[in-house]
Amino acid sequence: MANYKFGINEPPHKRWPVAWYNPAVLFRSAREMLATANQIRNLDRRELFKSDFKVIEIKPENPNGDFWWDFVSDSGDGGNATYSIARAMQTHDLEIDAGEFDTPLLPLPRGKLLVLGGDLAYPGASTEEYQYRFIEMWEAARPEHDSTRTLLAIPQNHDWFDNISSFNRHFIGDYEDSVLNANTPQTRSYFAARLPHNWWHLGLDFALVGDLDRAQFDAFVKLAASDMQPGDNAILLYPEPYWTRPLGDNARIGYPKRYQRLEEILLERGVKIRLRLAGDLHLYDRATAGKGAGLNYDDMLVTCGSGGAFLHPTHARCVTNTKILDRAQETSAITPDLKGRTRVGTQDGTPTAKQRTYYRSASYPSTYDSRWLCIRNIWSLFKPSPVKDLYSAPAGRGLYKVFQRLGETKDWVFSGNIVLPIVLGVLYWLAVYCNSFVFSSAFKDNGFVMASQIPTLEYLDFLLRWFKAFFFSPLALTVHLIIFFLCFSIALEDGWKSFIPGGIHAALQVVAVPTLFYLITLKEPNPYFQGLWLTGGGVLVSGLLFGVFFCVMSLVGLMANNAFSTLAHEGYKGFLRFRIDTEGNLHGYMIGTDSVPKNWAINPNAERPLWVEKNSAEAPKWKVRDVFRLNQ
Repeated sequence: MANYKFGINEPPHKRWPVAWYNPAVLFRSAREMLATANQIRNLDRRELFKSDFKVIEIKPENPNGDFWWDFVSDSGDGGNATYSIARAMQTHDLEIDAGEFDTPLLPLPRGKLLVLGGDLAYPGASTEEYQYRFIEMWEAARPEHDSTRTLLAIPQNHDWFDNISSFNRHFIGDYEDSVLNANTPQTRSYFAARLPHNWWHLGLDFALVGDLDRAQFDAFVKLAASDMQPGDNAILLYPEPYWTRPLGDNARIGYPKRYQRLEEILLERGVKIRLRLAGDLHLYDRATAGKGAGLNYDDMLVTCGSGGAFLHPTHARCVTNTKILDRAQETSAITPDLKGRTRVGTQDGTPTAKQRTYYRSASYPSTYDSRWLCIRNIWSLFKPSPVKDLYSAPAGRGLYKVFQRLGETKDWVFSGNIVLPIVLGVLYWLAVYCNSFVFSSAFKDNGFVMASQIPTLEYLDFLLRWFKAFFFSPLALTVHLIIFFLCFSIALEDGWKSFIPGGIHAALQVVAVPTLFYLITLKEPNPYFQGLWLTGGGVLVSGLLFGVFFCVMSLVGLMANNAFSTLAHEGYKGFLRFRIDTEGNLHGYMIGTDSVPKNWAINPNAERPLWVEKNSAEAPKWKVRDVFRLNQ
């Protein structure tokens, strides 16, 4: 846990986004994920819920009017974006521009139901992270004398990093420690809510295993058999958009995943799955179904993780690839209960007549804007935090002012992504230090020269001798391998597709070590200054190589998660506002803003919301970015 400050004196612009390439953050995230995954393997906490799984009845305030509710996901990152979203979603009669859409119902009233799609605190899910990145942001944004809302939520992977202890404390009724003065009726980390006009909202929990546990599966199967009726409409809320993965989601042959079996059970019951909804990817994307798969109704795949976390690219292949729905039986299954399954995902080749194809209908930001952002990757590891203005004059004077500036710089350096190139710069120096021992008189008979004679060698001749030196200096070889595998491992997000480009990038990092040393020795004969230039040059070269690699990989649609995480882009944030009209039709409105304020001040006019933008010109411009409808 970082040394965060809490309370009213820590405004949103001082709450830094997570620096995902800071080694401390990477180590902590890996440690917590592995610890929880190991615990789930031995004792899945989802199986410990003892309370009854009951249907949550959500009734409209006006039985003869429209029913409204909101959805947001992935909110717990930097303060500027998270607070902007929290304030907008809790503002009654939020000022919204209809944009290009014919939306006569503006200002789109705030509903009594708020659904949270998870990842409410990054990078982990400790009580302090929840307080700092989620609770305080939403509480500070809550209007005075706000009416009670019903709050439903599911956890995503980061919410599971403390085995969902913090999540349970805030959203499970048994703990009685709810947030936002809200009604939290759910008794488990998943829920089933009955909405007006025969609509159902089912929230599923995958933990860290990518599937339902047995108890959760049984609970939803019983619900489908006893409470849900043929012709009912279902919204399935998933913790991740599994449909962006290959069809089948890596299920074992003969053993479909439980959520695939649950979907098939719902369809066999006659329940219409109208909307598959998820966050996890920090963007907005919607795909609409064509005909096929024996289904006589339309449905959609919607990903909306725009609630405050860093932006993900909408041009990534996993997002843009055509999605397929397939209901073919699992022919390898032995027992009848494993034969039926519904699969949605990407597929190579032409879809068959029995499959249903989903066509991309909308995205935010546009793929054009998304691609342009790739260029920023080149220098992204060096940029200051977007919520800390390092160049504004501190309040102090004289020597105290200097120390204030150093303190701010220290916070940027040791809390930011720049720590990664700093580590690599030190490794560059260590690799040279270990390998340069071979360039001495002791190894002259083996074809090496004195270090002072390196400038007399041709570059390729020097390079060959450098790699030959690995046979005489195992420690140098080890350091070079550390550099290679450190750089290579970060590129493995896309599996085998990343092996070749990741290997090329890692090899370039290794070759950069002797190249930089060779160029420095041509200009600087002093070994002491060589070390300083080498470390500083290593920081710059390794960071730029990483940036170019991220840029290229992202431009071709790979590394959808890792390549954009260094940008910490706070723009293109938004949420979904839903309406069920009096005829039972479902309407969806994606409301987004291209930018969020960068500076905040205490609200002089009221206790809540606590902060307002310091410059009114920076106020978010909320606009309808997409509109869709699913008829009853």
